[in-house]
Amino acid sequence: MVAKIMVWLRYLTLLFLLCWISLFSIPASGQTESDVQRYIESGQYQQAFELGREMKTADSLSVASEALARQIMLGESDSPQLMAKQARGLAQRALKLNPDHPNARLQFVVTDGFVARYTGDVAAWFKKLPQKSLEYIQAYRTDFPQEARGDALMGAWHLEIARKAGAENGEKWFGARIDYGKGFFEQALQRDPTDSIMRVNYAFALIALSHEGAIKEGDLERAKSILANLKLEENSDDLSQKMFQKAKIAESLFEDPDALKGYVNAFLEGEPT
Repeated sequence: MVAKIMVWLRYLTLLFLLCWISLFSIPASGQTESDVQRYIESGQYQQAFELGREMKTADSLSVASEALARQIMLGESDSPQLMAKQARGLAQRALKLNPDHPNARLQFVVTDGFVARYTGDVAAWFKKLPQKSLEYIQAYRTDFPQEARGDALMGAWHLEIARKAGAENGEKWFGARIDYGKGFFEQALQRDPTDSIMRVNYAFALIALSHEGAIKEGDLERAKSILANLKLEENSDDLSQKMFQKAKIAESLFEDPDALKGYVNAFLEGEPT
């Protein structure tokens, strides 16, 4: 009899724990993952981050990470270095729940790149951060070969290192090459010619490198063409709309090279623009 009671008590305890876990995994507001997505699309990034983090699913955590990444990209973060680490941590949490989650994989690669960007050149070299970032990008491209952004990430890796370390040092220290970067970006744009995020980042990278004398005049003309032909799709989300606005500001500055250089470099550093 005592044994039966003990079994019954253990059963009730387990049932209570399961109910408690279920209760606390649901936000008190009753909001769902679709609300997280709605927040991020409308530019309510703080709300997307907070709700996504609270829900603790692979989907919601990856969107929470993306919300922070968007703020960094748009120059809307007061502390991009800390936010980059926080965003990467959220992507890692999502990947623990689902190692093959597409958006979590993408956000991990993107935010890891941000972390490397905000690490000093010497520290990045000693920690081999660019090499690690390259490995993550290559793994993403292997596992998601259909994604054009994998090619764009590879292009950004080459061009960003050339911008930060200089073309000669970038190749000598890390194997980064401007011609490779341009090739990967061009391939990405051929595969998805409507992606404004890829197009603006590529054009801005070309502009920044042109002011360092690292690329040819024709590459600057290519940047002009990309920005001039950028279209804002119907029902574009907040990120696409803001990227379009930034592209048009840059396009208006071509007659003032110093202002243009300052603008695109501020964008590439995650500073307010």
